[in-house]
Amino acid sequence: MKNKRIFLPNIITPEEAKILREDRLLKTVASSEIIEEVKRVINRTLYHINWRTPTRIGIEIKPSGHKWHVDTGGDYGSKGHMQWCSWGCSLLLTDDEDAGHLEYKDGTKLLPKEHFCGLAIHSSDVEHCVPKNKTRIALLLFLQRKL
Repeated sequence: MKNKRIFLPNIITPEEAKILREDRLLKTVASSEIIEEVKRVINRTLYHINWRTPTRIGIEIKPSGHKWHVDTGGDYGSKGHMQWCSWGCSLLLTDDEDAGHLEYKDGTKLLPKEHFCGLAIHSSDVEHCVPKNKTRIALLLFLQRKL
């Protein structure tokens, strides 16, 4: 599972992205149905995912971005707070030019126009960053494989 990346375009519609943007706590029935569909796509793609704690699913708005890191932490200034994490996923819910981009250490960039409504998946050892941005709203999932 070392250094794996997958990108699945258009797994939700722009209308579904709007529902998730507007329900940032993911409390409505509509949001729950969208999340369940995202989980089905992930299950078909990755297999053997533990959807119980410590897996995390949430909406993130962080204009300051994220410096270079891996999702397990520990290597890049953190205390390794998510050593359990096997996969990190992001689904961009905005397509504005100011939404920033997801960048991998090898120079690959997922720009907002392509990442919008698409699911970026990477193994937790893949180094990546999100530069400062103005309008990025993303659904983030940090997943653990079933042991």
